[in-house]
Amino acid sequence: MHRIYPNVKKMNFTSVNDYILPEKFIIFFNREMVNVFNKLSASLDCAEGSYDDADILFMEDSSLSDEGYRLEIGAHEITVHAKSENGAFYGAVTLIQLLSSAPGRIRTLVIEDEPDLKVRGFMLDISRDKVPKVVTVKKIIDMMSDLKMNHLELYVEGFSFGYPSFERYLEEDGYISVDEYKELEAYARARFIDLVPNQNGFGHMTKWLEKDEFKDLAELPDGIFLWGRMRKPSTLNPLDPRSLELVKALYRDMLPISSSKYFNMNFDEPFELGKGKSKAECERIGLGNVYIDYALKAYEEIKKYGKTPLIWGDVLIKHPELLHRLPEDMIFVDWGYDAGYPFARNLRRLKELGIKFMAAPGTTSWCSFAGRTQDWWENITNACVYTKLYGGEGILLTDWGDFGHLQFLPVSYPPLAYAAMLSWRVAEGTYLTLRDYLNRAVYQDENNIIADAALDLGNYYRYLNEYRSNGTAAFHNFMWAVYAIGEDDPRGYYRQRTATLVLDYEKYLFLDAFLTAKEKEIAAAEMKAEDADLIKAEYFQTIALLRNIFALNIAYNENIDKHTRAGLLENVLAERDSFLAKQKRLWLARNKAGGLASSLGYLDKFYRFLEATLNHIRGGDHEG
Repeated sequence: MHRIYPNVKKMNFTSVNDYILPEKFIIFFNREMVNVFNKLSASLDCAEGSYDDADILFMEDSSLSDEGYRLEIGAHEITVHAKSENGAFYGAVTLIQLLSSAPGRIRTLVIEDEPDLKVRGFMLDISRDKVPKVVTVKKIIDMMSDLKMNHLELYVEGFSFGYPSFERYLEEDGYISVDEYKELEAYARARFIDLVPNQNGFGHMTKWLEKDEFKDLAELPDGIFLWGRMRKPSTLNPLDPRSLELVKALYRDMLPISSSKYFNMNFDEPFELGKGKSKAECERIGLGNVYIDYALKAYEEIKKYGKTPLIWGDVLIKHPELLHRLPEDMIFVDWGYDAGYPFARNLRRLKELGIKFMAAPGTTSWCSFAGRTQDWWENITNACVYTKLYGGEGILLTDWGDFGHLQFLPVSYPPLAYAAMLSWRVAEGTYLTLRDYLNRAVYQDENNIIADAALDLGNYYRYLNEYRSNGTAAFHNFMWAVYAIGEDDPRGYYRQRTATLVLDYEKYLFLDAFLTAKEKEIAAAEMKAEDADLIKAEYFQTIALLRNIFALNIAYNENIDKHTRAGLLENVLAERDSFLAKQKRLWLARNKAGGLASSLGYLDKFYRFLEATLNHIRGGDHEG
């Protein structure tokens, strides 16, 4: 039996006969299906022909669902039945998968298939320093297309989109231009993927509020102390009419160029709301009402462009008594990125309240460097299962870039593939087929090694001292080292925040051996993918960064002699220039140059703190 990815709903072998593959396929369409033909032409040696001469027939069947298809492989011909070009395209995808694995012949069979979830989406953060090249986004679109996904968003906050009205703030080679966006939209549309515009307009407005032109729009101009550190102002004052005027200007630049009927307005994490200029009003009518009042004003602007808005649910989920105020067409997106996030509870509540919703799990690539395999597996599973159970619109898998976007794109391939497979067919055992798909279709590894190595590497965090939500303990080691550089007592600051994270020496040695084993497995992979060497280099760089972090961690275990601790740090610092040069080269392979300096700044501070720690261990008096 040939493997089908994603798993199809129903497949029956119809006879003992085989279909013999011709050297060149003749294809007949009973309606115009340019995109389907292009897909087949790119994968098979084929040409269009008449009904009587065709090897592959595409026939319309109005009884099928909008995205469903029926694929019949007989002894003499192949027929794909579909109601729409979308369904025909997905039938072609499955057919290509079958034929590409066939040694000259294929079993006769009938496949009946349709998706379990209407929206099967992916959102890539392009606003935390890392803006991908157009060719990189196209590669993601190709992967999504082969996995039958249909919704893509490029997350925008700050200046990662080429706003015509705000060209004065754009960093050279640091944004997706209007022309590039249109190019990507056309590329996605040809593969039946909706490129949905995305623009934040409430929280996450730091880069706008840093500009003199807009700084007085901040809810809390001095920022807020949150999660152990001061954060810059990030939330617009919803009571100031000029806040809405800024958001309207962003909408005017972005929404008219998009043909999608959807728009993600975001509106998540307005951390300062009710703590500054809106405090009195929030006390008078309630924070939830102030939030919704402002959201409804933005909603009215969005509707002028004929778009249906998506809105993050982190604020609204805390005010279920107010959800009746949401417009019926607004889609509530419930997000959470850990294994224990309560999608079951939240999505059931939304169903009971009659709210149109989607679920947003995460790849967990951010704040982890290598991902968190166990977490994304259960997180995505729960999102898909309970979205189907409670009648949601679909899922939106998120891939964020917090803290310099230091993870590499291949870290997100396994969760992206898994989310695609499971959202097409919510079925038990899907994870067991993931490694085979990754090895064959993504990495093209003849040794079938690298998928398991990548999945295992993403579980490194399970061996650390503590489980950390939305990140790993290793990331927190890194983060607090970066912040420590700006403190009066850097080492004291770091010690206070990482006291429970310090490894014992035996665990450190185990982790080092674990990383070495993954290095060897990745090196042994016989990959044929076009970017095989790049993928390997990105994984090696990820492992090197984790090693550096563990070396800093163990340097604060005073039960270990100074010579050993100093030696580990000396080895890391000896490779600093080489590491940073590799980081730059790997960044530029897939991404634009804008934002690179900012991202490297995190690594620079990390190395400076590591150097300060080494000086102290040696008995020096230089602290940073």
